[in-house]
Amino acid sequence: MRVFTTLLMVALGGAVGSVLRVSLTAILNTAPTGAWKIGTLGVNLLGCLCFGFIWAKADMKMQLEAPATIAILGGFLGAFTTFSAFGFHTVELYRQQDYVWAAVNLITHNGLGIAMVFAGIAAARALTQAG
Repeated sequence: MRVFTTLLMVALGGAVGSVLRVSLTAILNTAPTGAWKIGTLGVNLLGCLCFGFIWAKADMKMQLEAPATIAILGGFLGAFTTFSAFGFHTVELYRQQDYVWAAVNLITHNGLGIAMVFAGIAAARALTQAG
């Protein structure tokens, strides 16, 4: 029953996180910043800040139970932004003084992530032209 409750909390946190991400991104994208939309950046940075804060609280054992931490980090922030998890993993590698893997993590996530966006665009265009 505890596993079901935890999964339900993750699902509910994910629902709230995704709705808040879309809403906050839309609000931030109305800022007069020219062609650059700051919504995604704002959400990603806020997500990273929240992830670090909540992880530190949980790590210091300051009144955060495991199911609540999982629901907040995995559910809410997982849906709010996966960038927060990427940022956290990179920082953890750095904190463990594993600088090479921290750099590899940083470069591969960003480089391959951007490359995969281009690959997805190319695949969609190829399928559209073929069909």
